[in-house]
Amino acid sequence: MPIQRIDCAEGNTVLAAGRTIGAVKGPPITISCECGRTRLVPYGESWECEECGRRWNTRQIPQADYEGLLRRIRRYRLEILGLAFLALAVFIPLIVFVNQSFVFLAAILAFAWMFLYMPFWRRRVRRAAREAPSWNLRPE
Repeated sequence: MPIQRIDCAEGNTVLAAGRTIGAVKGPPITISCECGRTRLVPYGESWECEECGRRWNTRQIPQADYEGLLRRIRRYRLEILGLAFLALAVFIPLIVFVNQSFVFLAAILAFAWMFLYMPFWRRRVRRAAREAPSWNLRPE
């Protein structure tokens, strides 16, 4: 799962990387405090820094924005799973009912999938994570 970078007030960085929204568990949000401490915090919860005592609340991030991020991540996952199931739905009947030599073609296509398509897909997912909105969190 791609991690979302969120730039916060006073030079802090928050990376979206879990909380359940609806029935789907979202990625936790990594909060980096001004003092240098870092913690993974589920969306909707607060964290008090053990070192400096600042309190960070992830509810400052609008729920609609966070759900939009989850939808984008889910769409990319469904895309890759859908293509994989489509390939299986085509090749399994070909191998079983037509000719077993399609196993070799399936192996070649699987190789192409892993080494040609997957790097392209990963770049798209990372680009989407970089282009996600940023939020400013302030200590309470």
